[in-house]
Amino acid sequence: MKTILLDDFLLDQDFYISEAEAGKIFVYPTDTIYGIGWIHTPENVEKIFEIKHRDEKKTFSIIAPSFERIQKNYPQADIAKMKEQLNEYHGVTYIFDYTKPGVRIIKHPFQQFVEALEKPFITTSCNISGEQVVIDIKNIPEEIATKVDYIIDGGIGWGKPSVLIDFVSNKVIER
Repeated sequence: MKTILLDDFLLDQDFYISEAEAGKIFVYPTDTIYGIGWIHTPENVEKIFEIKHRDEKKTFSIIAPSFERIQKNYPQADIAKMKEQLNEYHGVTYIFDYTKPGVRIIKHPFQQFVEALEKPFITTSCNISGEQVVIDIKNIPEEIATKVDYIIDGGIGWGKPSVLIDFVSNKVIER
């Protein structure tokens, strides 16, 4: 595991894009808490379930490269409404279909990386399932830190998980 400051990570973004494409796993800051994620591969999905001690029935969310990409996959998505909701809340996960992962656009510089990557980035909180969320890299559980490839230090996070905007039931769920 290697720790990189967020600014250095963004300056060398092309290198980290190639690392992501090679299946590397990242811990990174978001607009809410620290996340753990990767480009989807079957091996990495198994690895994350193992690292987090997560129930395999629970799906992950995806950080989308853009609102347009969301609309391509979910034609019913109302981009104007989604942008309004993103401005209204500290962090948002959109749900369009209960059989598919939630979708995020994050209000954080890490979003620039996902945009440049041009691929959905699987994401979940950087904690052992059921334990406290991580808002400072100093608090990343050792059993996670030793099993990821990169930790991106973006300072102290907000500390509150994203709000779920459920378009299926038309509900807002604060966690």
